[in-house]
This record gives sequence, C-alpha cells and structure tokens, in this order.
Amino acid sequence: MKIAKYLSPKTLVTEEVEDPSIQSNEVKIKSIISGISHGTEMNVYRGVAPFFRKKFDRQTRLFIQSDQYDTWKYPVRSNDPGVWYMGYSNVGTVVEAGKEVSDIKPGDIVYSNGPHQSIVVRPASDVIKLPDSVHPEHGIFLTNLMTAYNGILDSPIKLGDTVVVSGLGVLGQTIVQMAKMSGAFQVIGIDLFDLRLQTALENGADYVFNPMTCKDIAYEVRKLTKNKGADLVIEVTGNQKALNEAIRIAAPDTTVTALGWYQGASTNLDLSEEFHHNRVNIRSSQTGAVDPAISHMWNRDRRLESCLELLSRLRLDNLLTHKVSYDNISHAFQLVDENPKAVIQVALTY
Repeated sequence: MKIAKYLSPKTLVTEEVEDPSIQSNEVKIKSIISGISHGTEMNVYRGVAPFFRKKFDRQTRLFIQSDQYDTWKYPVRSNDPGVWYMGYSNVGTVVEAGKEVSDIKPGDIVYSNGPHQSIVVRPASDVIKLPDSVHPEHGIFLTNLMTAYNGILDSPIKLGDTVVVSGLGVLGQTIVQMAKMSGAFQVIGIDLFDLRLQTALENGADYVFNPMTCKDIAYEVRKLTKNKGADLVIEVTGNQKALNEAIRIAAPDTTVTALGWYQGASTNLDLSEEFHHNRVNIRSSQTGAVDPAISHMWNRDRRLESCLELLSRLRLDNLLTHKVSYDNISHAFQLVDENPKAVIQVALTY
C-alpha cells in the first residue's frame, strides 16, 4: 500500500509500505477518493502544524493549553499513531471486515475519517456505509456537510428570510442550497473569487458580491431588503474582517452564526456602533463532529441520516473542481496552496 509522507513543509511524497492487518473490530478499505481539507490540512502543508496549541478536555468541556505538538518533527507519515491531520474524508471499498463487525461487509462503499492512503484501516464505529443513491465521489463531502447541517440547525432560518452566506467554499456552497431548502426567499453569497460566486448562482444563490469590487456590501444588502438588512448571516470564512462585516449586514434583532474558525479573533472583533445599535446576536456553531457528551444517540443518528440523504439531494458535482492521481499528491496540495481562486474542492483518486 501507499501512504503520504511529509519530508518538510510543502514537500509531500508517497511511500510504499506493507499492508496493515486488522483487529476484530476494524475494517480494511481500498481507497477510491479522498478530499483535501482547505483549512486544517493546508496549515499542516505550509508547516504550521504546531498551531494546534489547545486540546479539548472532555471532563471540563474546555479547550486547554497543550504542548502536544511542540516535538512535532519531520518526516511525518499518514499512518503514524495519532496523526489525524493528513486526510479525514475518505471513500473506498471494504475489502475485509473483522469478526466483530456485523453491519459492514466486503464490497460495501463506505465513508471514513481515514487519511490519504491507498489502504485505510479504521474501527467500524468510524465507518459509514454510503447509500446506493450517493455517488462515491460525493461521499467525501460528508465531513463538510455535517458541519454545514449543524450550522443550519443552529441558525434561526424562517420562511421568507433573507440569508447572507459569507464564504463560498464547499461549506458555503452547501449552506446556500440548504438555506433555500429551509425556506429562505433570498440567499446572498459573498466571496473573493469569481469561480465560487458563479458556482453559488448555479446552486441557488439569488445575488452574489465580491468585496474586491463592491465597496459597501452592507449597503447593497440594505437595497435588496428595503433597508432592513439580512435576517441571518452565516459567516464561514473564519476571517475577522468578514465577521465584522457580517455584523454590519445583519438586520436589527437578528443573528450572525460564526461557523468559521477565528484564530485570535477576540482581540479584533468590532463591537462598536453597528453591534450595539442593531442588537445583533452572535452565536457559534458546532463542527461536523457530533459529540456523545452533549448529544443524545437518537439525535446524532438522525443528523447523520439527514446528511446522507442530502448527499443525494444537493448539487455537488460542480464543487469537485479537480481530481488528481494519488501519485501526484504534491501537485494536488500545490493547486490548493497556489491557485485558490481556481479551485473549490480538490480530491485524490486511487
């Protein structure tokens, strides 16, 4: 089998190793396709992996300072113990199942949080069988879709609302479609890249704006809403300026849902005139992981069931802009790093 290996920042190769054996509760999967995360994985690719300075303490439910990556050194392999940041959206065919595994069998097409490897071994609890109605290539979007779905559930969309989506990568594109499905009359998209703006229009957005060419997006939104503002703004980028702009865009007594990851944003959030005058509620949203500590099993299963159904209902084909052979993994990451305006989702094929 082949694994991915970082030799140094931005130097990524594949390496041949022996196929792993499986435990009785595990599943062996032959990879078909895996999606590259444009957030977490690209930070690792650029050599800033030690930015993971905090870890989640399940007992206190707080993020605490951690030195777990202070000894992070090259080379790093995708099959090293504890390495989770070298791919976590994998779709493949089951080739072997442990004797304790009853609901997954060889031949099944499955999604897992496995890394970028030609062969993946995961506990059966981390493996999800894809319905026949879902194209295997679309299965890689399940991670993003769970995050988007939680963002929609955490946002008070009402029939007839105007919803603004800031950031039109994979998350934003799926949120545009789900906002329409949830009853929004107007969906407005914001992004810096024309490809993403055009794709959002194809996916149901009514209007799109580029901050590089539109001087005052908040003013434009007011014109489209009879000077009221947006009923809901979902901010996906994790950019602090975009979050401040979201506050300006929102109508009085409405909500801004912060779905992005804001590193250090607490020191730069603008809580001046618009925030107080508009009485804006800012709320965060959970990621795609559904934590057993705060979510009943039925609720977790129901959300997963809904997201699997959405995989066959949403338009996803125009989000997968590039498929690159696994042997050219370095080129795939280079595409994302050097030409973000031309890509939405880059995936590796095996």
